Amino acid sequence: MVVSGKVKLFALTVSSWWLCFGLWSVQTVHAEYFSSVEQMRQLLKLEQTLIDNLERYIKLHEQKIEFLHRQRDLFGKELKEGLKREVEYASNPTSAFLLVNRLVTDWERIRTFMEMDVGVKLQNKTEMPTGDDAVGVAEGLARLQEMYQLDTKAMASGKVLDRKLGRQLKTAECYEIANKLTIATNYRYAVSWYREALRLWTTDSPGVSKVEVMNGLSYALSQQGEYEEALEFTNKVLKLQPDNQRALASKDPLVKWIEYKKEYGLPPPVPDNNYKNYPSLCRGDYQRSAEELAKLSCRYEHNRTPFLRIAPLKLEELNHDPFIVVYHEVLYDKEIDTLLTISKPLLQRSMVGDDLKKKVSKTRTSSNGWLDDVSHPVVRTITRRTEDMTGLAMTAAEQLQVGNYGVGGHYLPHHDYGMPEEGKEVYPAIGKGNRIATVMYYLSDVQIGGATVFPELGVGIFPSKGSAIFWYNMHANGTVDPRTLHGACPVFVGSKWVANKWIHEHGQEFRRPCPLDQMGDEGTSL
Repeated sequence: MVVSGKVKLFALTVSSWWLCFGLWSVQTVHAEYFSSVEQMRQLLKLEQTLIDNLERYIKLHEQKIEFLHRQRDLFGKELKEGLKREVEYASNPTSAFLLVNRLVTDWERIRTFMEMDVGVKLQNKTEMPTGDDAVGVAEGLARLQEMYQLDTKAMASGKVLDRKLGRQLKTAECYEIANKLTIATNYRYAVSWYREALRLWTTDSPGVSKVEVMNGLSYALSQQGEYEEALEFTNKVLKLQPDNQRALASKDPLVKWIEYKKEYGLPPPVPDNNYKNYPSLCRGDYQRSAEELAKLSCRYEHNRTPFLRIAPLKLEELNHDPFIVVYHEVLYDKEIDTLLTISKPLLQRSMVGDDLKKKVSKTRTSSNGWLDDVSHPVVRTITRRTEDMTGLAMTAAEQLQVGNYGVGGHYLPHHDYGMPEEGKEVYPAIGKGNRIATVMYYLSDVQIGGATVFPELGVGIFPSKGSAIFWYNMHANGTVDPRTLHGACPVFVGSKWVANKWIHEHGQEFRRPCPLDQMGDEGTSL
């Protein structure tokens, strides 16, 4: 960045001035100038020196203030654009990365710059993001590229899926994204961002040299097993800078790896998890046949409880076996606003696993908070509505979990039911058996991405504020149904809010009786 060079220059000049001033201060302790006219005459020269130094100091401060003005205007312009469309800006992976990277890197440099000798500090009570946040956003960006098949050059230009979502990125910004992806060991997309930085680089590109870009690209290529091309870029670096230590250190190992590759080849790549239709469902590419769709219908649900006779629910069938439905317009905007207000202070990083083995995982990038029925009347109302929708007893339901997905936020395909170890109870902290069913409420629309998909079934639904999905995780006879594998697709643009209600099996014996046959009549379980 431009800041670093300015900071070093300013630090050097100011420190030299203080050195000079400090030497003069030490001399005044021991000299008795009043005892000699000659010594008094020397004070005139001393004052001339001090005036010259003061003039230098003033000029340096003027340059410093001028630099800070430029930085303020630059950051202010970017902030103004962000405030015009907060959610879109904060969820757009490129602008989100720039925001986090500014706070992690640029503002720390400016804080150091300001405190260098003036004593003025940037006051801030909010916890600042860290380098891990910048890496996390870069990983989300790469995740979106892979899932939605996005071109790096187009993303750098600010154009995504034929929509203009941001400005053209600069060379140093592409380089920073590539560096963070290298830290995350995502070398495939690090290479593409290094290449874009190199393509955009000119002699006027501030903040990064061509040598730095080529060194980074060489390393990322070598980690991909592309040793020949990595060596080409290393040789280009040495042609520009024969004494470049990084290039010198990497040249011989690259030569040896090329020889090894010719003789023994490379080990096969680790295969990716196969989630069948997950990527195509997320992109909306997969289409169910007309024959399948013809079996599905929409209707008003009004028979299950007396309340539904006066306030029927709009039900859309998504699949018969297992039975998956969407209820439309089941939450009011006022209820949603209340849920978001009371849950936002409770949000913490989402974890995966059962009660005893919960952990943070890259398979799930979101934050959530839990709301008990006693916390607010709206939560109790939603619990009662869930019972009307499902016909299941809420005495065996978990608290309402409200979640918000991050930049590129996703949850890879998984099952909601648990698989206990031999002789152990599933979800022991709850003690009411397995998760028989799931209700997921959508608390927001999502501009691009964020679908909920069932790869085994070819079923996908995109978020619609106020609607809810309901499905059974288990067969009617109490065995788990692996076909209910489902995942949350990466959020591209927008803020995805959901509320989950997981319902357990104990206490449902008279609500969903166990049938005589093995699986039961799944299609009539509602």
